[in-house]
Amino acid sequence: MNNRLRAWLHYWTAQSLSVFKLYDRAIEEFKAAIALDPGYAAAWRCMGFLHAQRERYDAASAAFRKALELDPLDDVTRFNLGFIYHHRNQFEDARREFEEVIRTSPNNDRAWYGLGLCRDQLGDTVKAVEALKEAARIQYFNPHAGYHLALLYHKLGEHEKVLAEYQRIKSFEPKFAEQIRRETGIA
Repeated sequence: MNNRLRAWLHYWTAQSLSVFKLYDRAIEEFKAAIALDPGYAAAWRCMGFLHAQRERYDAASAAFRKALELDPLDDVTRFNLGFIYHHRNQFEDARREFEEVIRTSPNNDRAWYGLGLCRDQLGDTVKAVEALKEAARIQYFNPHAGYHLALLYHKLGEHEKVLAEYQRIKSFEPKFAEQIRRETGIA
């Protein structure tokens, strides 16, 4: 049996183990697949996801970077790498990853959302608003984007826009709207 076929068998064994939440054993199977076929981008990507689930962020980001080296157009992996950077307060790195996802997948609302959060953390409130508005435009029923957008409008002193975002969110997610009301003091 050739190495590629053996790697494939390890990969699918790992996928099966993941279904049963046997993540550490699955990671070992992904490692075995990669040992046989170091260019197996899907194995690197899946191993990164499992490391991220286990909150092993160094290992996850290393696996994601290797997967992206092998498959630079993999927006799902790039988004998840951006998410890890954001989680670790590496906002400039996260911003770059989210912008790259948007460059190749301009309708990725989650990347716009992540970009908005990063821009806010980096002190660029105006561009953060632009990104969150785009996230809310693409995925109208995303209460997270609307919530953060309302808070940024509040920070900018744009009370009419806070109220408009509050009313929009209230139409489909009253709990988030209530949180906006509490945090901004709108009536």
